[in-house]
Amino acid sequence: MGLARRTPDHSSSAGRTRPRTEADRPGSTCSRPSIECVRLQSLDGQFVDIAVTSYQFGGRQSSSNEVDWDANWLMVRGKAWDGVQSWEFHDPCMTTWEARQLASWLRGLGNAHSETVSAADPEELRLWLTEPNLMFTLASTSQGITTLDVYFDAESRPPSGSNDDHDGLGHRVRLMIPQADVTAAVANGSRISSSSRRGEV
Repeated sequence: MGLARRTPDHSSSAGRTRPRTEADRPGSTCSRPSIECVRLQSLDGQFVDIAVTSYQFGGRQSSSNEVDWDANWLMVRGKAWDGVQSWEFHDPCMTTWEARQLASWLRGLGNAHSETVSAADPEELRLWLTEPNLMFTLASTSQGITTLDVYFDAESRPPSGSNDDHDGLGHRVRLMIPQADVTAAVANGSRISSSSRRGEV
């Protein structure tokens, strides 16, 4: 179904009106003009903003012909609202190739069909990153609505975050998003999908 995944090493929204939330306020991550951002906005008002702001080591240039991990770590600014609390983080959460993989995975959600999702391997419905800060799971897709779980752990976890489902995945935010909105979110977050690798073979 076109959903990319990575195992760690160590229909339209017409007729639906979403509530106004903290994401609409001027101080939200995606309202800052200097940052290109993926905003995942749920129909019930919950949201997740994810923006790549810079390389962790901005001046580093790879001196190797092999993949240079240090040269490819990205600083990610995020903000989330789970219906009860809002929090922000700004940490090195993913690599350049994981940023592109996330964009590709989200694009796949925009085209996924319920029959394909039901038949998919469970691991294909999850996107793991090297660091545990963020993890994404497709819970379901039905009648043009994608239900997506985003898990926050380590530095990205809210101060009073829970450990959902006792699986050790971190604090969960469940988002119900029209598929067309998922596709639009990735298209708007061009910096996420265009992050280039440095020091790659």
